[in-house]
Amino acid sequence: MHKMQVSNKAVLVNPHGKILIMMLRDGRWDLPGGRMDEGENMLEGLVRELREETGVTVDPAKARPFFVGVYPYKGTPPEPVASVFYVVPVLDVEIVLSDEHGSCIWIDPRQAFPKDAHPPVVEVLEAYRKSEGIVVAADEAIKGRQGYGLVQVFTGNGKGKTTAGLGSAIRALGAGKKVGIVYFDKGGDTHYFERLILYKFSPPFQGGVGGGYLRYVPTGRDRIDPVTNRFDFSIQQIDKDEAERGLIEVKKMFLDGYDLVVMDEINSSVDLGLLEVSEVIKVIDQKPDQTELILTGRNAPDAFLDRAHLVTEMKLRKHYFYSGVKAREGLDY
Repeated sequence: MHKMQVSNKAVLVNPHGKILIMMLRDGRWDLPGGRMDEGENMLEGLVRELREETGVTVDPAKARPFFVGVYPYKGTPPEPVASVFYVVPVLDVEIVLSDEHGSCIWIDPRQAFPKDAHPPVVEVLEAYRKSEGIVVAADEAIKGRQGYGLVQVFTGNGKGKTTAGLGSAIRALGAGKKVGIVYFDKGGDTHYFERLILYKFSPPFQGGVGGGYLRYVPTGRDRIDPVTNRFDFSIQQIDKDEAERGLIEVKKMFLDGYDLVVMDEINSSVDLGLLEVSEVIKVIDQKPDQTELILTGRNAPDAFLDRAHLVTEMKLRKHYFYSGVKAREGLDY
């Protein structure tokens, strides 16, 4: 039975989030590392190879494996080698190349990889992006763009999506912009204390420090029973009608030349079936070129993410709600 050799290689990540790639003498980009020597364990082999090829001594305790691949190694025929790849954080260090490499560069994984990168290296770097949740930032259609006019999505199962939308609205208001907020599936007046502040900046108000202008429109039923304080999760025709009214209000804001429009809880409204994805996409596509649009709510559909220029996902790590702490006035609503 043929025994396969093992190679240990690293994605070295500096404090700026950039990763090191090195050019072999044959002109191919590669990642630092190499095959184990006899008697070494895997981390010992990794540390030795990195020291030999880069002059950097790393802490093996900080090396985190994230990908394994099998690649041909030089020879006739090429010998397959199992390569284990590790994420290894390093400080800002000077790289001292071995004779195997002619040059090296630090690249931003959020940008496009070098066009002449070796396919196995691209595969590993793509796996690194996936493991770290890194999304490529390059969008040639908006390169160099100034001013408003992009689409942002705040989604995920963590707390903070509406809060982020409100913060953006307040910032734009302070900059003297015309801001509109349409609340989807958030009817009623007693459960959203931020509206007491927003009301002070609503028509007929116009002026203040930034000279901005704000209009907000709640749509939907009040789902909290005033007697039992229980939330009504049912979906009724009135809920769909109110969601449709919300879309009409958004289109009015587009026509009225608002600088920023926030569609609060539009993602979750679609997820619950109050609106069809296609209905909302039609409205998004009617957005004026100079109007910034923010969509909030969990479970954003892929069609929204595809339209977006910014996607922020709020991840739930811990929540006091699961410890029995109820929603708190002024903090959670």
